[in-house]
Amino acid sequence: MSTTQAWVDNTRDMLLSGYVEELDVLTGAISSTSQTTVTVQGVASSWAKGVVFEVNSEMFYVTGVAGGNTLSVFRGYGGSTATTHANSDLVRVSPKFPTYRIVQSLNDDLSDLSSPDNGLFQMKTTSFDYNASVDGYNLAGLTSDEINSIYSVTYADVGVEATEPEINSWTLKRNRDTTTFSSGLALILYTPAWPGKKVTVMYKSPLTAVSTTDLTANQSLTGLAPTAYDLPPLGAAMALMTTTPIRREFLDAEGTSRMAEEVPPGAISASFRDLMGRRRARLQAEAGRLVARYPQMWSRNSAVRPASQWSGLSDG
Repeated sequence: MSTTQAWVDNTRDMLLSGYVEELDVLTGAISSTSQTTVTVQGVASSWAKGVVFEVNSEMFYVTGVAGGNTLSVFRGYGGSTATTHANSDLVRVSPKFPTYRIVQSLNDDLSDLSSPDNGLFQMKTTSFDYNASVDGYNLAGLTSDEINSIYSVTYADVGVEATEPEINSWTLKRNRDTTTFSSGLALILYTPAWPGKKVTVMYKSPLTAVSTTDLTANQSLTGLAPTAYDLPPLGAAMALMTTTPIRREFLDAEGTSRMAEEVPPGAISASFRDLMGRRRARLQAEAGRLVARYPQMWSRNSAVRPASQWSGLSDG
C-alpha cells in the first residue's frame, strides 16, 4: 500500500535488518492530547518508569506503572506531536528508530531530492486571463518557495481548432511589493497573447512533505513519480544511520565485546556507503526520466526580449 506508513516500514526494515522490537497493544483509545494515562495489554516485559514507547508517530515517556498495564506518561516526548490514537493501535517499546524521526528524515530527503543538483520535481500549473494593458501578472495563491523555475508559458489561441502557442519571452521576478503583487511574484510578459484568453504557466515545484501525524496519507500527495517511491526510504535510512556510530563512542559506558570484534569501527560506514551508492544510481535514473518527459527547449529563454522592447535604446 502506497502510504507514508509504508515508507516508514521500509526505512525501519533497512535499518533493523530483521531485528524485531518489543511490541504491545493499546486496550483503550487515547481520545485527548492531554490524556496522561494509557492502558496496554501488558504483554511487553519491560514496562517500568523511564521507558519510552511510541504509538503511531507519537512518543510517550513512562512516569509510573500500575498493575503491570496502566501507564502514567508524558505526551509528545522527544519533539513528537501529541495526537489521538485508537483502541488496539500498536505500541512499539523503546524503538531504536522512532517513527517521528523517520518521518522527519523522509521529509528532509524529499526536500533534498527537490534540489536542482538532484533534479527531481513535480510539475504544476497555474493560469490567469491575459489583459493587453497589463505587463506584470501576480501569481495568486503561490509563494516563491513553491516555484523552483517556470517550464513554459502558453496562451489559448482562437480559431477552428484551439491551440496553445508558447510565449517565449518572459521573466519571473521574486520578492515583489505585496501591495501590488500579493504573492510576492510577478510574471512579466514581453510578447502578447489573446486578450481575455487564458495564459497557462507550467512550473517545477519542490516535492511536498508528508504529514508528521497522518501516516495513512498516500505517497502520491508528495508529487513524486511512482517509479521513484523507493528513494525517500533510502535517503531517510542514510540520514538516520549517520548518527549510529556516535553512540558507541560515548565515554560513560563500556562497549560490548561484539562491538569491538564483530562490528569494528567503520563497519557502519561501509553499510552507509552501500546505501549511498544505491540511492545515487536510482536518483540518476529518475532524474533522467523527468528530463525525457520534460525536455529542455533551448529556444525558450526568459532573458530574451523581442526587438521591439529594445527599440530606442542607445548602444552606449
